[in-house]
Amino acid sequence: MDAKDFLERAGRFAQKALDPKGPIKAGKRRLGFDDSEAAEETAPSEPSAPRPKVFDAYTRPGELKELGVLLMPLAEYHGEELGAVADALGKRGQPASFLVEQDHVEVIDKYLGDHPRILAEPGYDLPAIGTFDVFVAMNDWGKFSRPVYDLARARAVTSVAKVEGVQDFTDVDTGRIRLPYLAADHVLVQGQNDIDALNRKNLHIVGNANMEAAWNAGPYLGQRNGEVIINSNFTYGVLTEARDSFLESAIAAIEAAGFTPVISQHPADHELPESLASYRTERSMSSILPVAEAVVTRFSTVPFEAIAYGTPFVYFNPHHEKVPTFRTPDPAFEHVHTVEDLTAALQRYIEDRDTYRDVAEPYFRAQIDMTGTPSAERTAAAIIEILKS
Repeated sequence: MDAKDFLERAGRFAQKALDPKGPIKAGKRRLGFDDSEAAEETAPSEPSAPRPKVFDAYTRPGELKELGVLLMPLAEYHGEELGAVADALGKRGQPASFLVEQDHVEVIDKYLGDHPRILAEPGYDLPAIGTFDVFVAMNDWGKFSRPVYDLARARAVTSVAKVEGVQDFTDVDTGRIRLPYLAADHVLVQGQNDIDALNRKNLHIVGNANMEAAWNAGPYLGQRNGEVIINSNFTYGVLTEARDSFLESAIAAIEAAGFTPVISQHPADHELPESLASYRTERSMSSILPVAEAVVTRFSTVPFEAIAYGTPFVYFNPHHEKVPTFRTPDPAFEHVHTVEDLTAALQRYIEDRDTYRDVAEPYFRAQIDMTGTPSAERTAAAIIEILKS
């Protein structure tokens, strides 16, 4: 049995085990943690410093009794997307509230409008949380979201996960078995590629609001800046040992092509060595993508944002990652392994950049389904239909 077969069988087993009518019951301890963790979290804590004013808008579990649709953003872009979904739900008369982990409040809060908020502090009493009609997050395996999926299952409440971007759905490169998008009862996917990859019941195509916004912004028509972005996103222990060699090779290829290399780091990407740090930019990816000449990247959601802005990308894989999303070359990109091939690919794509977005559009739309209805509204409509079922 190969790894893919093993993971698919494990996924089917997990889906059966995670049925909302399954055996897990809510006990007195916090769901999702073992007894040793629960004991540690009930120990007396040190007095905390005064909380920033942003926390004043937050309640604690139990203070709000009826939560409606409970949404849990786990990163800034989750907050942006789920904040728009909550607004769309409100316009349809469906109340929504947010559960936000303490360390993420300051980057997420600005997207949450006037919707009620609950603070998930370290050691918070999750089972005391008020009643909710459905739980929604953008991943269903993380250490903060998974206990809430367990709580929903114990209460026989429907749960939903919204695919957050491109995914290694079968964990061929992660070195873990996360079983992504198998804990939730329903999954809101971006497009047909996700349907094909997940191959499970209760999938609903709703697009991706952030990618949709990038596409609608259109290609940048002004002068490009001579820079080629290197997307450094070797994060969460996945292939991190390959990062520095990847960056060094990409820099050499870009300079050989006659352009200026610039490294854009994912927030979770570890500190760069001194030899590479001078190439790093503090500018956001969304601000530099539209004006760059091209992007060099490993597996990431960034390539789809690049297509939206008419900025060519080359999938550079000297470390031989196996995730299938970019494995087969397409008119939208080349899949290369060497410095020489990367240099040549960059020169070709940059020369033909004026027609790049049109050429790459079919590949983009297979990943990000777009209709005349904004993704946030499609998502809200899907959640309401799930509530009715």
